[in-house]
Amino acid sequence: MLADGTVKVRNAELLSNGKRNTIEGVARVKNSSQPAILGVSFFKGVPDGPYWVLSTDYQTYSLVYSCTDYFLFHVDFAWILARTRVLTEDVNSQLRDKLASAGVNINRLTVSDQTGCERTKGKRNDRPVIGVLAQEVASPEPNRTAYIGASYVKSLESAGARVVPVMINQTLEEYKELFNSINGILYPGGSASITSSGYQRAAQIFYELAIEANKRGDYFPVWGTCLGYEQLTVLTSGKNLLLRTNTSGVPLPLNFMNGAKDSRIFKGFPDELIEDLAFEPLTANNHKWSVSLSTHKTNEELNSFYKVLSTNTDGTTEFVSTVEAYDYPIYGTQWHPEKNAFEWRKPYISHSPSAIKTTFYMAEFFVSEARKNFHRFGSEEEERKALIYNYNPVYTGPNSVFEQIYYF
Repeated sequence: MLADGTVKVRNAELLSNGKRNTIEGVARVKNSSQPAILGVSFFKGVPDGPYWVLSTDYQTYSLVYSCTDYFLFHVDFAWILARTRVLTEDVNSQLRDKLASAGVNINRLTVSDQTGCERTKGKRNDRPVIGVLAQEVASPEPNRTAYIGASYVKSLESAGARVVPVMINQTLEEYKELFNSINGILYPGGSASITSSGYQRAAQIFYELAIEANKRGDYFPVWGTCLGYEQLTVLTSGKNLLLRTNTSGVPLPLNFMNGAKDSRIFKGFPDELIEDLAFEPLTANNHKWSVSLSTHKTNEELNSFYKVLSTNTDGTTEFVSTVEAYDYPIYGTQWHPEKNAFEWRKPYISHSPSAIKTTFYMAEFFVSEARKNFHRFGSEEEERKALIYNYNPVYTGPNSVFEQIYYF
């Protein structure tokens, strides 16, 4: 028990190589009248997961239950936790009977030591699939009514993810089914309306589904780039708070805020790369609208939801350029991490070694977030039909900001 009334949780395991692996978290009692019902968190920024102590003798064993709801199904987790490697058969039977009487399927429940729970929590998805949201084409043609810039796809693939295009103008049920099949979503830059468009509608649906999922402990990351970040600010605040800035086609260094280097996004970056980002114009900005730092700070919804990691200025207005949510795996950049490695048309896009590293470190971070999610398609056939491999990117010629585009 800690002084603030929470409980320190420390789990350890002995690995086959003789080394000791540990993890620490904090458990909180939700209601003092129900002290056996706790929420526990092992990772900063991740919502508490349910942790219910169904039975214990306070000396040798505990029976712990947790659960989560997905769109099409409900999943129960249960552990028999012991201070010894072996419990008597009488105790095992008694605890299994308690689970069965509570309606928990015990067919696959096995006796484990304290580390059994943490092996589950430490798992990573080695086959992450990330959705990239399509948006309207300004001048639609037959079979070309929506598009995705190929550089977004390439950056995610470079970090070990596969991509599914999230089409606009689908039904709510179709979006829900897709949400429960993918491991994260990226809202790309572009020119679609962030208040009334197919892009906006789909972004809002996935944002709301992600918020609800993360509240349940179903870790689902969301990323917004440029227009995507602007869309996130509208979804979070309920208002369009953008103002005009002179930032169309400008490379800029990042003005890091206090604590940014310890943020989830940047803490894995090498010190040398952080220094280059702070002093060299490595970030490609191609936007006419921004959220000023003063607007962010004075808007209660934005300021309480997002931590500002970096800002930039057009010489007149200091605007927000990188954010991460305090309590959810939701992230945004006003600049374009994907362009450095994969777009070559515009002179404001840096291709220095540090700029290229920035593309890959940002992509690797978001893909690593998606690896914490375990949604999947109902079958391999469904997955194959959904992947962007079913479409061919088109070389766009000299008049586009993209080298290649996927059209739908």
